[in-house]
Amino acid sequence: SIDRSIGRGCSLVPHGVSRAASVLLSDPCFQLHSIQHLLGEGETSPTAAVIPQTPTVHPGGPAERKHFSLHAYTDYIHEEEEQKVEQMLAFLTIESKQAAASTAPTSEEDLCPICYAHSISAVFKPCSHKSCKACINQHLMNNKDCFFCKATITGVEDYSKPTAS
Repeated sequence: SIDRSIGRGCSLVPHGVSRAASVLLSDPCFQLHSIQHLLGEGETSPTAAVIPQTPTVHPGGPAERKHFSLHAYTDYIHEEEEQKVEQMLAFLTIESKQAAASTAPTSEEDLCPICYAHSISAVFKPCSHKSCKACINQHLMNNKDCFFCKATITGVEDYSKPTAS
């Protein structure tokens, strides 16, 4: 059973958890679907429990692929740990829906000029060019030069759009 107090006002949520959830959900590299996958849940039913199944072998055919699930590892994962993951998923799902409802649509000028999939969230030093964190993190694995001006990137800082006054 999921704790119904989760996500209902910050007074019931330990200090800093809502902030941590916000940071996690705003990171373009984080996918809520990953936690659903750990629980063996499909995309269409985020709260339905899936009973782990063993692969079915058809005569003359390869084994049918089944989804991974923590439920299948009862020797290693205790029920309390599974419940904590389920509670975390429920909390993050609520936070995600609330964030989506309160977020204004992103204009094209606020999108990453590299992938156009995420909002600008990082600014490069010293040149001050911008992209999303996912693009710059991927780029910095193999290259230390700015995408745009080829200056050597000495740092990356969080970017937040200046408020209009």
